[in-house]
Amino acid sequence: MYERQKSKYNTQETDLYTVQDAVAAYGNPTHRIELSRQGVLPEFVQDLMSLFTFSKAELSRLTAISTKTLERHIQSGKRFTGLQSDRLLELAQLYHEGLQTFGQREKFLRWLKSPIAALNNTPPKSWLDTHEGIRMISQELGRIRYGIFA
Repeated sequence: MYERQKSKYNTQETDLYTVQDAVAAYGNPTHRIELSRQGVLPEFVQDLMSLFTFSKAELSRLTAISTKTLERHIQSGKRFTGLQSDRLLELAQLYHEGLQTFGQREKFLRWLKSPIAALNNTPPKSWLDTHEGIRMISQELGRIRYGIFA
């Protein structure tokens, strides 16, 4: 009988089914690392796609996870690997920050699609494919939250 083996890094296993689960589970940076190493479930990825209104092709481009791999994991229920999970959790954190900043999902999604001066008059969504781009968007959301406009 197959018995699922826990990662040597995990102190506890936490299943994340939604983006809200991830935000509640972060707690501290080491816990987020544990979550990345453990791998996120396909249900989490489907929730993330739904919240951001990403197609599979779009999420594939932003995360460097092939569309076939996305589909295979979703169909089989297999967890996403550490690096894949790390990017997915990073996008979930950004979604949470956007929601905190704008108060409404629709306003945040509209902002993501609108060109802004701080990002060379390009939409923030076009920067989501790199860690540094996500960090820049996060910083811009922080400036908006605290009323610091460039």
